[in-house]
Amino acid sequence: MKKIITIIVSIVAVIALAGGLTFSYFSTRFKYNSKTAVGNTAGNLNNKGRFCEYDGKIYFANPYDDGHLYVMNSDCSNARALNTDSVYYINVCGNYIYYVRNNLSSAKENSFTGQMFGVYRTDLDGQNADTITTTKSGIATLYGNDIFYQYYNANEGMYVYKAGIDGKDDKKFSSKVYNLASVYNGKFYFADTYNKNYISTLDASTGNVSAYFNVNAYLVDAADNYIYYIDLDKGYALMRLNTSNKTLEQLYSPADGGKVINYNRYGNKIFFQVEGTNTGLYRMNADGTQIEYIAAGNVSTINCTSQYTFFQYYEDNETLYRIPTVNPITKVEEIKIKTGK
Repeated sequence: MKKIITIIVSIVAVIALAGGLTFSYFSTRFKYNSKTAVGNTAGNLNNKGRFCEYDGKIYFANPYDDGHLYVMNSDCSNARALNTDSVYYINVCGNYIYYVRNNLSSAKENSFTGQMFGVYRTDLDGQNADTITTTKSGIATLYGNDIFYQYYNANEGMYVYKAGIDGKDDKKFSSKVYNLASVYNGKFYFADTYNKNYISTLDASTGNVSAYFNVNAYLVDAADNYIYYIDLDKGYALMRLNTSNKTLEQLYSPADGGKVINYNRYGNKIFFQVEGTNTGLYRMNADGTQIEYIAAGNVSTINCTSQYTFFQYYEDNETLYRIPTVNPITKVEEIKIKTGK
């Protein structure tokens, strides 16, 4: 009898050990984020998310190589290709890169292209791509352990979908399409195009939408105690709302009747594009002081990182320029990235 009991105990111990090893293997196989993790800044995502800084590295779409995914150090040294996907809306957190793939231009050159569109997750070296969706997608935003993305289907239209970063539980999150670039304290802040462009919130857990402030807004960015936006009723002036006392501050409005048509806030600096008599790129402090005229012309895709802010011109989508984000700006530099071809 003792012998039988000993055998049973041994078998149970072996099963327990095997189970423990299996659990350990699978629990370390995939790395999850904290519940409040954010994959990129609202300003970058509002500018197509072509650059994303994480842990001393800049992950970016190289305009000299069909927008393929690259990485370089934060000082722009040691640039190298990661894969051959043309990428937008890059988010990086933990062990993974998330991005929207649009390989339509590359498809002209390749006889075999695989899936041209979708939202994908890769390791930090750009390898081991896993599919979140293969549909055409718009803005994708990482928050916690979920990806919120604009889903497009020719038969169904455009909605917001939500998927776990492990690729599970992919489902429709909103029957309306919203710009969910800005997330703060568990809520997305956006201009609700279905409700007079009022600043509204969408709860990241429940999907509930609530009107927050009645202004005709565009390109919303919520951070700390402020919400930044362009006010369409105030001649496209750049504004900020103090969320503590609901007071408004006008940060910049061109005196000649021009318009602020785009901006990117990074910390205490705001880069913005003005269209008018003095069309060009400007920089100022987040409180509207110390306004600087940086470069003439129509610029696009203003993406900020800790050391440098990158942009291109509308008429030239293959040349990349950079300026210091915080330090004094003495010149606009054309930056050339060696391609992986």
